[in-house]
Amino acid sequence: MATTAIQSFVDAIAIKANIDPASAETAVGTILSAIQQEGDPSKVTQLFNQIPGAADLAQKHAVVVGSSGGVLGALSGVVNKTIGANAGIIVAAMAQIEATNLSLQQIKNIGTALISYIKESANPQLANEILDSIPSLRDRFGHQA
Repeated sequence: MATTAIQSFVDAIAIKANIDPASAETAVGTILSAIQQEGDPSKVTQLFNQIPGAADLAQKHAVVVGSSGGVLGALSGVVNKTIGANAGIIVAAMAQIEATNLSLQQIKNIGTALISYIKESANPQLANEILDSIPSLRDRFGHQA
């Protein structure tokens, strides 16, 4: 079985950041799921088609608003009701990733590296259009212009 492009990236991030591969996969998959849910569906499909394994990883780590336990899970449900589903997705994604015990700085580093990887691995203009349309992604997961 061939390793997909996104899995190679996950493996490299885990080694570089000296973190558990499962935690790296959860972080990357969750961020991809947030992009998938918040971005323009047709553009995200085009983007994910250019990055083998991205759609599968996003599906494996799907973000479900209000499904997390604890304060962040409750907060995501409240945010979803008061601000809208998109804001709730980012809060739920953060809760899902934080459950791996990664620090906020580690999560931002992974997010920034993932965004750079997406821009390098796919059509950069398409990637920028999608990522720029999700400002909450930049705020929570780091972003390189």
